[in-house]
Amino acid sequence: MAMKKTLLLALPVLAMLFAACGKERQCKCTTTDVPDDGLLKLLVVDNSMSCDDIKVMGIESTTILEDGTQSLKRTEMHEVSCRDYAAE
Repeated sequence: MAMKKTLLLALPVLAMLFAACGKERQCKCTTTDVPDDGLLKLLVVDNSMSCDDIKVMGIESTTILEDGTQSLKRTEMHEVSCRDYAAE
């Protein structure tokens, strides 16, 4: 009897975990301002954002300054066109 109660309590938790996995999607992007290099560019976004809304993509690299602090530097900013990767 205790096993049934444990199973009944675990089912809603498992259902919530599976529902949470569906709250993000992958967007495939290609550059529009320069010829695309053919490398796969994927962004993971949550359901509140559409892949069509992404217009600019860049790369951030971490550099360590002489005093030991870290700094982020944006490089290779490009205009992009993105679509839902699962729709292909």
